[in-house]
Amino acid sequence: MENKKTLFINIPVTVLYAVVTFIFVMHHEIWADEAQAWLVAKNLSVFDFSLFKHLVNEGHPSFFYLLIMPFAKLNLQIIFMQILCWLATVAGVFLLLQYSPFNKFVKLAIITGGGFLYFFPVIARSYSILPLIIFLIATFYKKSDEHPCLYSILLAAAANTHVIMYGFSFLLGADFVYKNFEDIKNNFKKYIIPLFITVVSLIIPVVQLAGSEASNGSIEFNFNNIFASFIRVIVQFFGGAINYIDTFMLNNMFTPPDIVLFVCATVLFIVLFCVLIAQLWLKDKKIFAICFLSILFQLIIYVFAYSTLIYPTRIFSAFLILIFGYWILYEQDSTINKKFISIILVVFFLFTTANGIAFIQKDFKYNYSSAKDTAQYIKNNTDKDSLIVPTADAFGIGVYYYLSDYKFYSVYKHNRIKYMIWNKEKFLDRNTAHIVFTKMLEDDIKKFNLKEKKIYILASNFMNANNFEVTMPEKYKLLYVSPPCFAIGEAFKIYEYKN
Repeated sequence: MENKKTLFINIPVTVLYAVVTFIFVMHHEIWADEAQAWLVAKNLSVFDFSLFKHLVNEGHPSFFYLLIMPFAKLNLQIIFMQILCWLATVAGVFLLLQYSPFNKFVKLAIITGGGFLYFFPVIARSYSILPLIIFLIATFYKKSDEHPCLYSILLAAAANTHVIMYGFSFLLGADFVYKNFEDIKNNFKKYIIPLFITVVSLIIPVVQLAGSEASNGSIEFNFNNIFASFIRVIVQFFGGAINYIDTFMLNNMFTPPDIVLFVCATVLFIVLFCVLIAQLWLKDKKIFAICFLSILFQLIIYVFAYSTLIYPTRIFSAFLILIFGYWILYEQDSTINKKFISIILVVFFLFTTANGIAFIQKDFKYNYSSAKDTAQYIKNNTDKDSLIVPTADAFGIGVYYYLSDYKFYSVYKHNRIKYMIWNKEKFLDRNTAHIVFTKMLEDDIKKFNLKEKKIYILASNFMNANNFEVTMPEKYKLLYVSPPCFAIGEAFKIYEYKN
């Protein structure tokens, strides 16, 4: 009866959440990483194993690509991927509202925090399906012995959605075996399939992604100056949750009063996080170990491979693990001080709300990416047999999505572009990028005899991240400057190449 009463409240709240966030989705312009996932799913296949061979280059497991592949193969628009991600987040919110043991204030703080207000529902990437998966795991955690197959499938989905969730899935898999060890010995047949699913799903990402460092030029395990990398990660991880940090722009993003406010807020946020972790330690050592080690696993990846830039979606994916830990703790331990913990949880997630609101405001005021507007200019002003040459393939992908029937050429791969292949491109030094790029282009024009009617340069502001005003050499005629945007590398200039 209680569930029916809450259902009548939670359905309208979920619908309201869905409507509000859908408006945000409709105002969001896709950017390179979103376009890349769609183009990979569209151009590669599971039948010839080309998808799986390529994903070592992406550094991501296959589950999300398999989900969007049917839509991409039907030549549908990328809005279907956006809606899929939005729906997954909405479904996760409903699970949280209906089945989590938190009070209404904690639930409201979570769904109005930055992650659920903007990043999960709006940015259409694999992170968007994690709330649904993690909250399903929390829902079935106590019933894992009753539904072992379903539970193992959920762990498999988490492990194969993103590499940062691998530690979480591995620890829950070990916990599943530990909790049911006696039953497994006495009733092994019941657990053959779940154990098989769990073990295989943990092996697949390891085999599939082995060699990503060598294949993907943007992933580089760096063991030099670990302390500086660790500090950078901590600042980005906690500071980025409450105020997005772009390390390329860090020197210019704050005035002195803002820095003081930012530092104080970040320190307080870290204190709240530590209190929550400490409470897990005090109340349930096993849940503490699962949550703490899972988040630590993510931080280790960032320190050694991704310390330059940690996107907010990655940060909020770690906070999903924190929600999971307290979900289980609330259900299993009646002695905990729920009032105290609820206050900490409310304040913790409300700290991130301003970040979500800031992104919503910017997404409404500016383009998230100017790829769509730039593509429209190219459509209106160039011939389809012209050659479009991005200065950085990775950031031209968003434009290419809208112009898949145009000829995009990579000076890094010396070939046409269908999707990004990271191992073929090394990012150039910002100060000399335009010089190096123009030499590479001139060499390719001579070497490969590129006899196109016209050659146009698609210049991304990533080449000169701190100064978009730096221009190409005089022989390149500036034709177009895109409208303002706020995603790194997603503002463009178009130059005409002159022989």
